[in-house]
Amino acid sequence: MGTTLAPTTFLDPQVLAGLDVDAFLQRSPFPWLNPAGLLAAPAFEQLCAQFPPLSLFERHESRSRHYGQRPHDRYYLAYETSIYHGPSAGASAPGVARLTDLPLPWQQFLTELQTSESFHRFIRQALGSDRYLMRFAWHVGTGGSEVSPHLDSELKIGTLIFYFNTDANWDPAWGGATLVLGDRKTKVMNPDFNQFGTIIPTQFLNNRCFLFRNTPEAWHGVEALTCPAGQQRRLFNVVFELPESRPAVTTADLGSKRQRLKQLIKRLLP
Repeated sequence: MGTTLAPTTFLDPQVLAGLDVDAFLQRSPFPWLNPAGLLAAPAFEQLCAQFPPLSLFERHESRSRHYGQRPHDRYYLAYETSIYHGPSAGASAPGVARLTDLPLPWQQFLTELQTSESFHRFIRQALGSDRYLMRFAWHVGTGGSEVSPHLDSELKIGTLIFYFNTDANWDPAWGGATLVLGDRKTKVMNPDFNQFGTIIPTQFLNNRCFLFRNTPEAWHGVEALTCPAGQQRRLFNVVFELPESRPAVTTADLGSKRQRLKQLIKRLLP
């Protein structure tokens, strides 16, 4: 694990303050933003350089999906618990990382995401709710990896995707853009890309992120990657979910988590 001390602030405060909630909400075919530089430049560089190693990930291949959609083959890493193994398995499940398993910059970044009031103020405005829990996961795509067109679970309020590729390690000709899909030409729930009248490729290289609000029209996907062997499409998902998506926790559990978080903040962000 790298030990380089990360920047004090990962999210660029000026970029965060400049995000236009009204423009986000008025976007078609569903609310989305694709800003540049939400991560401060030194933070982006360190998070890229110390992206979690592939040895922590679980390979997902040919997993069935709802409505007969094509599988989303990829490497997958969840934080603390995985939706693919359930909360009872915890960090012992494959493809699950604890905070201490991660490089130091990632430990600090996750702590900032959990505690930054300015970040959560924006998220509450953008998603129209203060009732959400956050879930973190990393995805790595390789040649042939695809995210077939789909809608997210109704328990998801929205998702913020941070991309960790640059034009130094990725050729746009290989694909990799998240596609905003609209004007669906069929009623089936496993449509193909050519069954949408609107296809908007988002930007994902050089410190871009993509925020979208989950709605009944929030279709999105990524066409199959054509990158050569050894190349990786890398991203980090911050998923905002309704509280009822998680098992109930006791007051004692919450108190214990708060105490651990306070200790982490004191250690990581003196």
